[in-house]
Amino acid sequence: MNRERIIILGGGMAALTTAFELTSTPGWEDHYEVTVYQQGHRLGGKGASGRNHERFDRIEEHGLHLFYGFYDNAFSVMRRCYEELGRPAGAPLATLEDAFEPHSLIVFEEQFEGVWQHQPLLFPRNSEPPGLGRKVPTPAELIPIMLQFLLDLFDAQPALRGGSEARSRPLGVGLRVLRRGVAGLLASLRELVAAPAEDLVAVRREEVLRRLLAWSAAVFRRCERLLARQPEIRSAWAAVDITLAMVRGMIADGLTDHDDVDWLRLDHEDFRAWLRRHGASEASVRASTVSGVYAGAYSAGREIGAGTALHWTLRMLYTYRGAIFYKMQAGMGDVIFAPLYQVLRRRGVRFRFFHRVDKLRLSADRRRIASIEMGRQIAVKGGADYEPLFDVKGLPCWPSEPLYEQLVGGEALRASGESLEDWGSRFPDQEPPLVLEDGRDFDRVVLGVGLGVLPALCEELVADANNPRFAAMIREITTTPTVSAQLWIRDDLRATGWHLPSPVMIPYAEPLDTWADMSHLLPRESFPEPGGPQSIAYLTAAMDDDEPPPIERSAYVGHAARQLERVRALTAAHLDASVAHLWPAIVKPDGALDRSRLHAPASIDDPLAFQHFSPVQHPSDRYVLSPRGTTRHRLAADESGYENLVLAGDWTLTPMNLGCVEAATMSGIRAAQVLTGLPIPMHDDWLRGRPRAPASIPGPLYIERGVNESTSPPYDARSSVMVAALLRADPRRLRDLCARHLGLHEDRVYIPLGPSVVFYAQDNRLLSAIDAPGVVAERDFGFLVPVAICERRGGRLEPIAVGAYTPYLWVDLGAALVGGREVLGFPKGHADLGFDATATGRLALHVDAWLPPEGGGASTPWRHERIVEARDAGEGASETSLLDALRASHDAAWLGAAGLDARAQVKLLGLAAECLRTGAFTMVFLKQFRDAARREIACYQAIVEAPCRRIGAPRASARLPRPIELSVSRRSGLASTLGLVGEGSDERMRLRALAGFYMELDFTIGVGEVVAPRSSRASRALIA
Repeated sequence: MNRERIIILGGGMAALTTAFELTSTPGWEDHYEVTVYQQGHRLGGKGASGRNHERFDRIEEHGLHLFYGFYDNAFSVMRRCYEELGRPAGAPLATLEDAFEPHSLIVFEEQFEGVWQHQPLLFPRNSEPPGLGRKVPTPAELIPIMLQFLLDLFDAQPALRGGSEARSRPLGVGLRVLRRGVAGLLASLRELVAAPAEDLVAVRREEVLRRLLAWSAAVFRRCERLLARQPEIRSAWAAVDITLAMVRGMIADGLTDHDDVDWLRLDHEDFRAWLRRHGASEASVRASTVSGVYAGAYSAGREIGAGTALHWTLRMLYTYRGAIFYKMQAGMGDVIFAPLYQVLRRRGVRFRFFHRVDKLRLSADRRRIASIEMGRQIAVKGGADYEPLFDVKGLPCWPSEPLYEQLVGGEALRASGESLEDWGSRFPDQEPPLVLEDGRDFDRVVLGVGLGVLPALCEELVADANNPRFAAMIREITTTPTVSAQLWIRDDLRATGWHLPSPVMIPYAEPLDTWADMSHLLPRESFPEPGGPQSIAYLTAAMDDDEPPPIERSAYVGHAARQLERVRALTAAHLDASVAHLWPAIVKPDGALDRSRLHAPASIDDPLAFQHFSPVQHPSDRYVLSPRGTTRHRLAADESGYENLVLAGDWTLTPMNLGCVEAATMSGIRAAQVLTGLPIPMHDDWLRGRPRAPASIPGPLYIERGVNESTSPPYDARSSVMVAALLRADPRRLRDLCARHLGLHEDRVYIPLGPSVVFYAQDNRLLSAIDAPGVVAERDFGFLVPVAICERRGGRLEPIAVGAYTPYLWVDLGAALVGGREVLGFPKGHADLGFDATATGRLALHVDAWLPPEGGGASTPWRHERIVEARDAGEGASETSLLDALRASHDAAWLGAAGLDARAQVKLLGLAAECLRTGAFTMVFLKQFRDAARREIACYQAIVEAPCRRIGAPRASARLPRPIELSVSRRSGLASTLGLVGEGSDERMRLRALAGFYMELDFTIGVGEVVAPRSSRASRALIA
């Protein structure tokens, strides 16, 4: 039996997890050959570390490598790895528990009135072991957990003040007031957040929101003066305020209504904007705790999609196992990548070090990867496998530099001073290039390198017009370089002047906004005693590009060296300007660090030069960002668009979508699932039930011109005022309209809900799009037909959603007209729109638009006419009761005649009730463009569906107290096509609305989806 040849490009966490999970399946060796190709001498990707044998075997890393306590998948992989590794008892890092120590103190830093202040938080611990996690709570289940966590957080803080009896010490007065208030709020909400009866859901939901808002306002009034004076109270209030904003947002945005939440639907908005929208104060939104979320994702000064950041924050704070952080007890290479390498090699996975991936080439039909071009950097003596690890105090470790004695020409490489991990290394390849071919050398490829290098490796894929999603991913997902420095200090932590326990500190002054004390690693290094360093500081942050990041290797030559000098200069400036607040006992009178306190041999003139500085040496090591609106461009492991290419990396679509070890691990698990076709377990895999993106459709990339362009959804409307009038209509006309406009697909059917249409008028005061900065005001008026969206299944119609089809629509903004027609298919026309409406009943609306003349010659001008006018009927006018209006707009017999049986109608009523409760429904569009040569032909025609969702509760919502009277131009054809029921002259129809409603609200229209037809037609008749 021939085994499938799997090659994995790259050796980071995603790539190695793929190999680990693939080779964990029973009998894998009978089905697969697995080979990992890695540039340079070590594995690890962005998490790689090394031991500098020339400098006391010190650990040299890039960044701060911690595991969060909620990393269920990463801990699971490493737990199984350590168990299989089977190190003897008493050996260094024999078990997972030996390798990771819990850490609970985070010191947030806030600059208040120009002075930096410590805001320490000691996070409570629990008894759950990492990597054996229970099911993640649903959003509804999280709410009481979140409030209880606040109480636990308050109770844990006295331990920071030291002493064995610290936990019994009382909180300060301000903290006691806050704690008492949170406890009372939790008690009052317990019953409301319990699963209620179905008919009480909306009532309970609004009551929870009301109580939360009232409580926040009351507590803020009581504590306002304390907040300005006491950092401890300010930090505690920010924690409470942000927690309550998250609770409010989860309820208002409907996240608590479902067990399976699609977090990506919030990613069109920045996390801070989302918090503001749900009532968080500006001070809390800018507080150190929220800034820490951004800095921790290397996104200080940037945006993060609200869904991604909210999901991350909820998991980080409320679902950690044991402790919020775990510190590795050696370098990340020693703790993670050496054990993985040893286990995988023992299983039979082959490793090919010193193989640089240069290009991926497509097959002639552009359906597969045909070949992979590699540079072979250097050969191993005797043709043997390279043995990459060496021993440091009994622990297998990666060296910072290759083990030159194993290499042909190793001494020449050492003498050159070049690094083979540098993408722009000047050291020439010592072996001929290697070309791997599909069908001869591999059957499937796992692309496990970092996103930053893909533009160089995947030129043909990016240029493939048949696969625009791959190019969109490369274009839209952004990365940043990061900076890292490690300091070995002669003084222990307390002697530096730091008065708190060993911290992880974030966010502090730029350019190095994160610091962690890593002094626990000293016993793993080989510094002499006495005379060696007594503490270690790791500093890291994101770093803006100071030059366009090179793509091709030839342009990268010298880039890493320039960035190394830049990192050294940034670190020196930081130590001169910003460490007196941290280490006041080891600074000079001017506040700059006394460099003599840094450990270095006596022969070194400047001790700072002996410390470790790490730039990004390879574009693959750039950190992947998650700004709002970008996650929708991520591709899942099986969405490369090529039959034999599987994707793996923290840049792919995963349940985490943030640059971290857990996201990389999840991506590796997903890649292994794709390769094996097996349901390999993944913890918190909420993407599993999410509808997949449609397969790539051959078509050209959209050409951006920069002026007069359409904008893309999601579209957000803030501070909108809406008036809606329910009108009688002939259901037969509506049925004919839907059949003619929307009847493109046999299995997707759109049925009018009843004998009524809605005339609506919106004044959107703050309208924004995902791909355009800023906001704009726009008015849009139109007629919409409420429809049941049904699928034909087994001879019957099954309702799946409530929708709204808008056959007629006018706007007063040209950009909205262009974008609406081009992107989703809004049938927008331009008009002068008059809008004067209040909740008290005053109403004056009109639509004035140009219409062509009836008859007349070629030179007869168009006329500007009033197409629709709506006014309140005035005091004393009789009105229809709401019950009668609802009865008039629903006709069970009509729905039955349309094909909906009794069971389907019951389901439809439930869908309609849910729509009214949540403010979420599906917008339906006929998107078409007239052919340039044949006016009766549509060169493009499709049905598009897009989600429309109310954001939060309406600020105002009322039935208008007086009836609405409309006047509609008969010449426009609206009355006839819609079957409006009214009276009047030959020129205008007059009709009275069954009911009128007024709302002030925010809403969003999401990304559309083309409803795929059963078969395509070469040409389509234009639907008039």
